[in-house]
Amino acid sequence: MLERLQRDAVDVPRAARALVVERAAEIGREDLADDAALVVSELVTNAMLHGGGCRSVDVTACDGGLRIQVRDHSAVPPVFGHASEESLTGRGVRVVNRLATRWGGDAEPDGKVVWAEVTGDHGPSHAASSGDILADWADDWSDAAERQLFHIELGDVPTDLLLAAKSHVDNVVREFALAAAGAEAGITAALPPDLASLVAVVDRFADARLSIKHQALEATRRGKPTARLALDLPAEAADAAVEYLAALDEVDAYCRAMRLLTLETPPQHKVFRHWYIGELVTQLRAAASGSAAPPVQAFERRLLVELDRVAAAQRASMRAARLYSVASALASAGTPEAVTSAVLNEGVAALGASGGGVLLSGPGGGLSVSSAVGYDEAIVERLGQETPDDQLPAAMALRTGEPVWLESRAERDRRFPDLATFEATTVALCAVPLEVEGRRLGSLRFSFTEPRLFDEDERRFVLALAAQTAQALDRSQLQRARVEVSNRLQRSLLPPRLPVIPGLEVAAMYHPFGDGVEIGGDFYDVWPIDTGRWAIAIGDAAGTGPEAAALTALVRHTLRALTMSSADPEWVVRALNTALWNSASEDDDDDRFCTALFGVVSIGECTEVKVAGGGHPPVFVRRGDGQLETKIVGGSLLGVFPDIEVGLVEVGMEAGDAVLLLTDGVLEARCRGAQFEIDGVLEVLGRAGGTARAMTDDLQAAVLAHTDGVLTDDMAAVVLRAGGR
Repeated sequence: MLERLQRDAVDVPRAARALVVERAAEIGREDLADDAALVVSELVTNAMLHGGGCRSVDVTACDGGLRIQVRDHSAVPPVFGHASEESLTGRGVRVVNRLATRWGGDAEPDGKVVWAEVTGDHGPSHAASSGDILADWADDWSDAAERQLFHIELGDVPTDLLLAAKSHVDNVVREFALAAAGAEAGITAALPPDLASLVAVVDRFADARLSIKHQALEATRRGKPTARLALDLPAEAADAAVEYLAALDEVDAYCRAMRLLTLETPPQHKVFRHWYIGELVTQLRAAASGSAAPPVQAFERRLLVELDRVAAAQRASMRAARLYSVASALASAGTPEAVTSAVLNEGVAALGASGGGVLLSGPGGGLSVSSAVGYDEAIVERLGQETPDDQLPAAMALRTGEPVWLESRAERDRRFPDLATFEATTVALCAVPLEVEGRRLGSLRFSFTEPRLFDEDERRFVLALAAQTAQALDRSQLQRARVEVSNRLQRSLLPPRLPVIPGLEVAAMYHPFGDGVEIGGDFYDVWPIDTGRWAIAIGDAAGTGPEAAALTALVRHTLRALTMSSADPEWVVRALNTALWNSASEDDDDDRFCTALFGVVSIGECTEVKVAGGGHPPVFVRRGDGQLETKIVGGSLLGVFPDIEVGLVEVGMEAGDAVLLLTDGVLEARCRGAQFEIDGVLEVLGRAGGTARAMTDDLQAAVLAHTDGVLTDDMAAVVLRAGGR
């Protein structure tokens, strides 16, 4: 006999099989070894999974074979499992019933003993049903414990649902037992403490769980589509049921996180579980206290309640998804028109509206249609003529700050008779103000061709949509205003127009970076010095924003002022450096430096360009015959030190020759880490059109194509091209 076996000892089935083989050899019935080994394996496994652990295994000789006895800690009889692909438990008893000549069980004070006789002669028990066999034991099990039981009637439940739900829980229990056994033997990792505690909780509700399974199996045996649940339970089962329900809900969290092999409880199983346990607890506690219990809620009624909840959740989920879609669309909407278009497309679809529009307050006090969806041209035109004082829904919402909800044609005609003249097919309508921080920006309206009852959920959705719209509109309008201010300031830092220089074509380009809000430090300028001489300058002031704008203006105007004293490029650059150095105070933390090229173009028998500079990119030359030259100017950054080195280059120009000056925004333009660089400039110059304008246009297009249209720095360029004489 194998005695005092540990509940989770993984070697118990192996030791039991070895004992059976040994006993079979002793009585000379080796032919029974395989069947007997399989029977003992199933009985031991059943004890470990469903009987609270195996207490002992005894194998003795009987008339014609072997008698196997397995003791466990539970008084609950073994259960015939329902054969299905989902259920992993309960099949062992069927195997025993098939292989044993006779088998049965006896209740004991501390559990039960399940026995089987294997003789090789498959007896009449094979024809018996699970109900017949378990019925033979009924009296024994009922006497196993002297407890007061209360009879609870829960009503009819679909048999297939009952079986599937119980099979799912059995699979969870089986996985718990196997995991615990593996952890005990050191084969698998230890169970987390909180998960191990769930195993004990599930075990405490085993009586009720197995009783329900018996009823489901009996209904299946009789071919009944429904099983009528009736339970006889002690009062303490109510507390065990509450803990059991909480434990299984927590187990589902492990399943969702894929910490278990068993899948999460299907929704219909969860509804059933919460229904029957909730009703069981209510009825059992009332019966135990002697008070009258409320009527049991039928399972069909619970399903209808759950269906209503699911429908409400779906509506809320759909609207939440719509609001999320709106928020995502608004995140990338950079203009008021993009904002209102995104909101209307999502709002019309979510509400099932026939049309929608956004009317915004204009600078002159009127209203303008920012966007419209689903309205014909006549309605859009009429909306565009609306004023804040009109007795129309959108105007009233804007004027009063209160939403307008029209739910029928009668209400429409009573409150807004003018609406029928241009929107005759509209039966219901809502209009809500677009308000942010106490400022009303406009109104959002939706039209419907059928009567519409705006419930609280729908009204909250429309108001949330309006709130998102107002926030995004305010942001986009502010962005547009900032861009306009930045553009005006940037234009003020560049010459309004380039001068006409006899014998030369002059062209320039400037392109801002980012969204156009920040002001860059790049600049260019061309101006006359005296007869036959012209100044040309290009530079890059440090930083961005107002500081860069101030420094750019200082450099431009200083250069122009210096040329009134001298036209020597080297002197002018040194004088500019001194001016920048002297303009910085000791407490000034801003970087006040720049790179620059300053040149003087002399027009005479031949055209000469003399360029001085500090720290700036080179000068590029394209000769009339197509040859390309790169002339490094060199020199120091301007404004950093009181004394600097100044670079100087000279270029003689003949007919067709071109000189290109540019900023580092061109050379350092990036695409996936690769810069445009000098080679990119030379490639463009080699294929660009013959005019100065064609060269600047082709250079700008090439840089934007290289960066996919996204610049991280502004860029500027100036081209001088000698014409024919």
